[in-house]
Amino acid sequence: MNARVFAASGDEPRRVRSAYRFHRRDLHAWVTMIVVCALVILVPSLLGGFALYLGCVIACYAIATIGLQLMVGVAGQLSLGHAAFMAVGSYVTVLTQMKLGWGFIPAAALAVAASAVMGLLMAQLIRLSGIYFKIATFGFGVIVYQLISNWSSITGGHTGLTQIPVADVFGWSIESRGALFALIVVALVATYALALRMIQGRAGRALAAIGQNEQAALSVGVNVPGYKMIVIVLGCSMAGLGGAFLPQLNGFINPESFTWVESLLLLIMITVGGLGSLAGAVVGTALLVVVPEYLRDFAEYKMLIFGVLLVASLALMPRGLAGVAELLAVRYGRARP
Repeated sequence: MNARVFAASGDEPRRVRSAYRFHRRDLHAWVTMIVVCALVILVPSLLGGFALYLGCVIACYAIATIGLQLMVGVAGQLSLGHAAFMAVGSYVTVLTQMKLGWGFIPAAALAVAASAVMGLLMAQLIRLSGIYFKIATFGFGVIVYQLISNWSSITGGHTGLTQIPVADVFGWSIESRGALFALIVVALVATYALALRMIQGRAGRALAAIGQNEQAALSVGVNVPGYKMIVIVLGCSMAGLGGAFLPQLNGFINPESFTWVESLLLLIMITVGGLGSLAGAVVGTALLVVVPEYLRDFAEYKMLIFGVLLVASLALMPRGLAGVAELLAVRYGRARP
């Protein structure tokens, strides 16, 4: 009996140390979130002007890339039509405001719900395996693009929609770019916190298991189809939320903002930032939004630059910018790999 007591007392410190490392890892993730979001907020706010506009663009796309990161970087469900759900969010928000006279908040909520429903429809494609699912998501994006391009009586076709109603939040009119930036940042922080909390919970561990090996996850009792559908619906609804703010920022909306090229750009953002890293999704988004704006003289080489950046990232930084930051922290700090 004494031996059993001794063994138990010997195991207890190991369990305590393991729990301490787990909670310390979670704390690091939340601290990283605070730092990244603070940079996104402070830099555009201090610089103002065009930097504030870029900050709004970064925040809009970061909301969408966080959802895509959950799908691709965590659960391994590659989507080649993610921009389609940003289109759903944009058009549903604007049309609800213009046709029904709704305020921005209920219109955006309806847009998120519509994006979730469309994501649920796309999630039915999970029965397709391997490359077939990826091609099907691309086709889904093409279908949405064709609908908003050709349904001109509702969406305005290729001309798009102008005279976007000014957003109002609980009676407060969002007329200045600074106020709009604050609203988008609130949505970004909430989206980031929700995604981080999900990753740290039981669902996040199940999604990570699916992303690493579906058959192994099935063998230990993980409901693979159910979790796949959940993450696809959640990722698509986040894209819809990001898209809801774009018309307010640009003052117009047309289908050319949601082509397959935009879906590819979203994938490049999370790859350069670091697959599986929420902070990497935000940083990769910021990089690929800011760099092209300062290379407008080479606009015709935009996709070439993105392609080179993607190949260089995969070759030199397999884990993206997030992996580089972690290696630097291990080498020059006290962090452990």
